Amino acid sequence: MRTERLLRAFALVPNALCAMMAVRQALRIRRAFAEIATPADLPLPDSAPSVAIILPVRDEAANIDAVVASLLAQEGVACELVVLDDGSTDATSILLAAWTARESRLRVRRIDTLPDGWAGKAHALHTGVGLTTAEWLLFTDADTRHAPATLRRMLGHALREGDDFLSMIPELTYIGVGMRLLTPLGGIALLERATPAELRDPLHKGAVANGQYILIRRAIYERVGGYANPRLRRTFADDVYLAEEVKRRGGRVDLVSGRGLVRNEQWTTWDVAWRGWRKSVYGDVVGRPLYGLSGGIALITFGLLPPLTLLRALVRRDGAQAILAATALLGQVATRRPFDRDAGLSWRWTCSVPLGWVALGVLILDATWRAVTNVGAAWKGRVAPTHSR
Repeated sequence: MRTERLLRAFALVPNALCAMMAVRQALRIRRAFAEIATPADLPLPDSAPSVAIILPVRDEAANIDAVVASLLAQEGVACELVVLDDGSTDATSILLAAWTARESRLRVRRIDTLPDGWAGKAHALHTGVGLTTAEWLLFTDADTRHAPATLRRMLGHALREGDDFLSMIPELTYIGVGMRLLTPLGGIALLERATPAELRDPLHKGAVANGQYILIRRAIYERVGGYANPRLRRTFADDVYLAEEVKRRGGRVDLVSGRGLVRNEQWTTWDVAWRGWRKSVYGDVVGRPLYGLSGGIALITFGLLPPLTLLRALVRRDGAQAILAATALLGQVATRRPFDRDAGLSWRWTCSVPLGWVALGVLILDATWRAVTNVGAAWKGRVAPTHSR
């Protein structure tokens, strides 16, 4: 009888762990959303620093006109726009040539060869920085659209707060099953590294960033070695790694909301969403296969165990297991809901969260397998280097 009780108690452990993890996540995400805000529209000083906008593009004919127009429309800041055409094979080059013919603030540099040991985006950003002497650098992506006041408000916030590195969470447009299923969970995983307050805390080691918008002081960029830093030059996780390097060297890192300032629409099909998230995850697991393996299995378990246990417990009328499983599921829903509410997604998508965790776990295992077997993660015709650390 005693052995039977011990076995029953031991059987509660996995679901108890899932419930604790889900509740912890829900509280953490609630705190993170309370800590993040849109920067105020502050007046810049008369001697406001200059800014260079560095935009890497590769086969972005569908986006290039809109993003260039929105960046050239930035108000109240002395800035220049440097576009790196990273070996585009579509109409991107033709469209950029038309822009340079009528816009003196725009410079375009064509990159035809990627040196060994570099990831494409990191090399393009490194090249772009070398073409300017501006005091601040803005790294952004072709699938973003910027409101005219964005750069002024971001720079004003950075100057007021003494930031060296300022990133944002843009206003996302969720199109397609892949974006709706995976992207909120990617945001949850990102904030596991650090909430905004933890990011600003110099004693907390965690750092996060979003490569769609990074405003960085040139002096700190050069102090960390820029994207030529061996840790940064080879990875597809360049944004987070740059934030980590800045914080490691004493720079102040910050994260704000981009609601109403920058809109982003990307990865609209399942295949593109899967490959996009996989290449981001790949940069974190390459060189750390045990980390990827354990993380993938843990997320699959986290997604499958609570709903399966709840069904089984209801059939067997096992109250303890049912309560733990229900707590885990409610915690998962509460964790995802703030992301879905901001994106305008229905409760149907929020309740898909267990399936999302399973999918993300499988994706991590896929990326880990590609790292172990040296297959690499392909993105826009490029394959990530097999070692990034």
